[in-house]
Amino acid sequence: MKTILITGGCGFIGSHLSLFLKKKKYKTIVVDNLSIGKKSLFRGHKFYKINLQNKKKLEKIFEKYKFHAVFHLAGLSKLTESFKKKKLYEKNNILSTKNIINLVKKYKVDYLIFSSSASVYGRQKKFPINENAKLKPISYYGKTKLICENIIKKNSQKKTFKAVCLRYFNVVGSNFKSKLGEVHNPPIHLVPIFVNNLLKNRPLDLRLNFKTKDGSGIRDYVDVNDIVNAHYLSLIKMKKISKFFIAINLGSKKSYSVKDILKLIRKKIKNKKIKIIFSKKKKGEPDKLLASSNLATKILNWKAKKNITHSLKNMIAWEKYKISVKSY
Repeated sequence: MKTILITGGCGFIGSHLSLFLKKKKYKTIVVDNLSIGKKSLFRGHKFYKINLQNKKKLEKIFEKYKFHAVFHLAGLSKLTESFKKKKLYEKNNILSTKNIINLVKKYKVDYLIFSSSASVYGRQKKFPINENAKLKPISYYGKTKLICENIIKKNSQKKTFKAVCLRYFNVVGSNFKSKLGEVHNPPIHLVPIFVNNLLKNRPLDLRLNFKTKDGSGIRDYVDVNDIVNAHYLSLIKMKKISKFFIAINLGSKKSYSVKDILKLIRKKIKNKKIKIIFSKKKKGEPDKLLASSNLATKILNWKAKKNITHSLKNMIAWEKYKISVKSY
């Protein structure tokens, strides 16, 4: 049984990934400081509460296990907060990644799969966005992701390990059957915020100064279970990839405006008359995001399979569950 390290393994995507790999007969070791993640979402074999900035404690885990691969998902991701707390984001996103890379090299780990983001693209004019597009992040969060990618690229080219950077677009959905979903309570991301507020009869904040047809942001939504499958495929395909570093988009190839998403949610959560507050978009938000996932299909044989209706159904079920469980 090969052993895998997952950082941020008690978070939204990390918990889904840990369970998925466990079912694929990998031994999953989870490291999380629980500043965002929840211990109740732990689905691996062994859990360690560690801050990745503490290299000495982190190194003890590398000493104890012989890791086949590291999935580095831990990090902070709030756009507005990233501008206000740059040092915090430098430590949590950049310094932590440097520590992981140094240990991956020292302990001769074969593979590193990094959780990157579509935020590295910033504002684009041509859609869908492919991996050759100019990287010009407009949020400080996006800048930290790009810095991490560049650090990984520089180190992997020394041919001591292979690396894949997966650039997620907007991740939605849940694995409700396994009681896994969006970790934040209350939610901080737009779709779960809409769901949560509708369920609780709270006003909705709809930002309408985007340069789009209906004034709301256009996004590419991809299901968390499809994202997890892409991580697994990255792991098993990496041996055949000739390059030591590659960045790959993960999107659905379909785009929806925020107004479209709100309509779909309201169809599923019926008989709710909700007050809508109109406001301006956040700093660092692009008007439109739409991924080209051709490279993911070519290299990983991956494409998004779950549609937005499926994702929203599971997300609503998960948010209802969170509301019902007071201890969550």
